[in-house]
This record gives sequence, C-alpha cells and structure tokens, in this order.
Amino acid sequence: MTKDEMLVFVENKFPDLPLNKVQTNSIGWDNDILIVNEEIVFRFPKSDELLSKIEDEGKILEILKTQKPLLFLPSYEYLYRNNALKGVKYDFMKGSSLSEFPVSKLRDNPFNAKGIGDFLTKLHSIELSKLHHSNVGTTHSLKYWENLYAMVERDVFPFLASGQQHKISELFSEFLERLPALTNKKTIIHGDLTAANIIYNHEKECINGIIDFTDAQLGDPAFDFAGLYWDFGLEFTKDVLRWYRSTENKEALLNRVKTFYGLQPVFHELLYAVNHNHQINWDTALKKFNRLYQLAK
Repeated sequence: MTKDEMLVFVENKFPDLPLNKVQTNSIGWDNDILIVNEEIVFRFPKSDELLSKIEDEGKILEILKTQKPLLFLPSYEYLYRNNALKGVKYDFMKGSSLSEFPVSKLRDNPFNAKGIGDFLTKLHSIELSKLHHSNVGTTHSLKYWENLYAMVERDVFPFLASGQQHKISELFSEFLERLPALTNKKTIIHGDLTAANIIYNHEKECINGIIDFTDAQLGDPAFDFAGLYWDFGLEFTKDVLRWYRSTENKEALLNRVKTFYGLQPVFHELLYAVNHNHQINWDTALKKFNRLYQLAK
C-alpha cells in the first residue's frame, strides 16, 4: 500500500483516531508500515502469500506470551475490509532497532543476552501440537538452499575471483551434505532474528522487545542465531547461548551457526544488490564473510 492508501484505510477503520504524527516504512521486502502518533503500528503485508501467514504469526505470539518471556512482543488486532484480512494493528514498541545501535555497547548490559536467550528458549520449546490448526510450515528446505546456491553461482560468482568462489562452493557443499540429518531438529523459529527486528529502549538502556514474525516457520533452531552471529559476532552469540536452554548440545548448535547459518546472510545482501544494480565494492562486501569464514576453520 502507498502512504495515502494506508491513511485512507486507517481513517475509515478508526475515524476517531487523531493522526497527529504519521511515519511510514515501505522499503522492507515484506510489509508496508504506518506508525501513528508513535503509539500504534499498522502493518500491511505486501503479498497474499505473506497475508496468509499473519494469523499463524498471531497464534505463535499468543502461545509464546503464556510463557511470560522477558522481552515485549506485539499483540495483534486483525484488520479487515469487506470481510477480507488486510493487516494487523499493534502497540508501538518504544525504542529503535539494534541496526541503529553501537554493537560495542551491546555486551555492557547482561540483560541483553539474557532477554534474547530467554525468548529463544521459550519460542523453540512451543509444542507443535498447539499449532495443529495452523499452516505453519518449513521454508528452509533442501530445495530452498539449493536454489539459493544456484542464484549465487549465477548472479554473484561472475564478480568473484576463483579462490572466493571455491570458499563459497565448499561452504554450500558441506552444509547441503549435512542437511538431511538436521530434519529431526525442527522447532518453531522466528526466521529473521536480525538487528533490524530487535528493539533497543534507550531510556532503559537495554533490549526491549522482538518484532516482525513474518518468517516464523518450522526450522532448525540454530538458524535463529544466524542474525546474532552475523550482526554482533561470536562473543555475543555465545553470551546468548549461555542463557539458552535446550536438550541439544550447544556446541553442535553453535557449529551450524559458525559453519553456515551465520555466514549465509551475505548472499542475500549480495543478490539483492546485484539484482537491483547497486554499486558494490566487492572487497568490502565480503570482508566480514571472509573473517567469519576463517573462524569456522
């Protein structure tokens, strides 16, 4: 939706809501966002496929809240037009995304790691039987990763030296060989736990909450540590793991993060840049990947 379309929808739906201050964000891949008076968020998925997932997101959040996580989570009010679901409304979470926060200070407050570790423990422990009426499925299938590799070979490899191509090929080959053994590790995962979706409250000087459950699915719980590893590094990821509770060996989980999940965000970034004809400094773009790749060796 455009800004005007979102405003018309809100004005028709909530005629008594004063629109003293409005902010929009439509640059994300999944949703158009309207924030009213820094109090209420209206989120409109950009496709029917994403819209179909929004009720499942709500179910996951409802179940998760019964476990009393330390971090705040949105509570959805569904929005309809002519009996058709169009989006959700929820309270604005005060603060800003961690993508705007100096990473160096993140470890100063132990609650930051504790809050995320507690959130992931409770999310990953949701009993799948409680979601038997939902359509929650698996996105990160073998086909998904094979397709990603094929796109990287086609669109990114032409810009890379042979040594860099070899690193990436080795990374994918080893992961794809191990993937079938990971099918028994599936839990409900957030699916996009990156700095952009973690809210930091500057007044409290700590992480406040988690947003955007659009990519919630059944998947490998190690995947939810990928964004932490990529955005904040190994030591903070280990801090979170100290508060994380699971029957799985934590070293085995961290190994999957270090050897693949925590490295693969670079491929999405590069594919987006190439496909949108952005200027790329390839040495800079791959600098973090190369450093983290060496940690896995």
